[in-house]
Amino acid sequence: MINPVLETIRDRRSSVGFESTQIDEEKVNAILEAGRWAPSWTNSQPWRFIVVRDEGKKEKLSSAVSTVFSLAIKDAPVVIAVCVNPKKDPFHFAEDGTTATQNMALAAQSLKLSTSWIGVFSLHDEKNSTERRLKEILEIPKEWRLMSILPLGVPKFKETKTRKELPEIVDFDSFTAR
Repeated sequence: MINPVLETIRDRRSSVGFESTQIDEEKVNAILEAGRWAPSWTNSQPWRFIVVRDEGKKEKLSSAVSTVFSLAIKDAPVVIAVCVNPKKDPFHFAEDGTTATQNMALAAQSLKLSTSWIGVFSLHDEKNSTERRLKEILEIPKEWRLMSILPLGVPKFKETKTRKELPEIVDFDSFTAR
């Protein structure tokens, strides 16, 4: 079965390199709307999104991320930081933030853009974690958590990946994989 939503899900990939093409406000706002409309536990909507276009700030963010995706932060014309407030929902804030991130990544794909999902959430909020370094750069209050960074832009090249076949990952009625 093929439909536009399933096709978008199937085609989404994380991009490391982006063209210097600027992203118009209408597309950025559509992507932010997708995040806003993500489901959250009891509709708590515990998120806040930071849109970063400033080259100096992107350079600092890139330096604080120690993965291959640090280059994506530098190259992308727009970077979106996904923050959540655990006080709004102390039990489900992580799922809520990742759902908003996924919605935005899929919205970008549907608009012929790409993202790199850079997960920075530190489970135990360690003092020297990437999350803490990025929160400092973005001036995020201590009580808020930073779930992810989404560099956004026109990809320099199309990534291709394969997936396991359904019989390898699906069981019926009970867990049978050993």
